[in-house]
Amino acid sequence: MRPANPVPRELRGQLFRGRDAIAQGLVTKGYLRGPAFTRVIHGVYVDARVPVDHGLRCRAAQLVLPPESVLTANSAAWWYGVQHARPEETVTVALPPGVHISGPRLVRVHRTPILPAEISCRNGLRVATPVRAAWDLATLSELIPAVQYVDALMHSDWLSQSDLDRRLATGAGLWRISKVRTVAQWTDARSESPAETELRLVVLQSNLPAPELQFEVRRLRLLVARVDFAWPEHRLALEYDGAGHTDLRVMRLDRRRLNALVEAGWTVIHATAADLRRPAALIAQLRAALSRPLAA
Repeated sequence: MRPANPVPRELRGQLFRGRDAIAQGLVTKGYLRGPAFTRVIHGVYVDARVPVDHGLRCRAAQLVLPPESVLTANSAAWWYGVQHARPEETVTVALPPGVHISGPRLVRVHRTPILPAEISCRNGLRVATPVRAAWDLATLSELIPAVQYVDALMHSDWLSQSDLDRRLATGAGLWRISKVRTVAQWTDARSESPAETELRLVVLQSNLPAPELQFEVRRLRLLVARVDFAWPEHRLALEYDGAGHTDLRVMRLDRRRLNALVEAGWTVIHATAADLRRPAALIAQLRAALSRPLAA
């Protein structure tokens, strides 16, 4: 039996412009709207069996935008392995000011000069270099997501603090440079996840002392545990418990770590996604723990 909605052989597993497929007689306009295909962005479709993620939307955008377009910000970060963007998230492209086109829905066009030295080729796509992507993230995004992306680019060694500082030193007068300076001040390559970055910013913006990140707690020179955040002089640790910590095996390991830390004289406070949404109680708990004198 033939499937109810067969995909033409030429389009199986493929990303394509709808008008091209219609012109070649492979499909009709009405058939494109059926269940055999998924519309990725306006005018671009894919075989419905292909999962749609942000990377696929990036490829779709470059099928319909001028050849001068360059993926930047969150979309450039995707091609450096920092894949925070959700499937429905807007694709960000840079276009020189002289190129006049409006992007389709789900594509944000950032009109800005971009130098050849700021363009790289990744998987056949024109992508902003990591430092340029970080710059555009800082100017176009809110503080927390911008720092989350830049932390991740630094953590994966695509970018360094000195790269950003050098670019800032030559960028006087550029659009929204103050936002870039702010992001550069808050970044830390030691952050290992977007949630850790957000938690760190919540702590620092509450005027608490800056914690050590990925701190190794030792007892008699032996490693007890590595904790997400630590105030060693207070023997206080802050741990972020993500979704993976609900797994039974992980919970058992967490309990062993907690027992070992307590035995070593440490206080451990746990934070979850709920604390990021409403951090007041967590901050009060940290503040109280930091104000208590240590036991002898």
